[in-house]
Amino acid sequence: MHVGTGSYDINGQLVFADGLLAAVLVQLSDFHEDLAGMWFLEAGFGLVDTAYQPTFADLNAAQAWIAQRLAHRA
Repeated sequence: MHVGTGSYDINGQLVFADGLLAAVLVQLSDFHEDLAGMWFLEAGFGLVDTAYQPTFADLNAAQAWIAQRLAHRA
């Protein structure tokens, strides 16, 4: 799916947990040179919300990070 980020980074993935939107990931474009192809946390919700927006080597790394955040549910 495409995300209207206002930049060249438009390829995105929605991440759901228990039927709820947990995160929006965006793949970094060639504009980012060395980071091109990596995934960026465009938005996180609930336990996935964070003050910094991490970048991940691939979707598996992003999924593992999100799962770790969600594991801290009360």
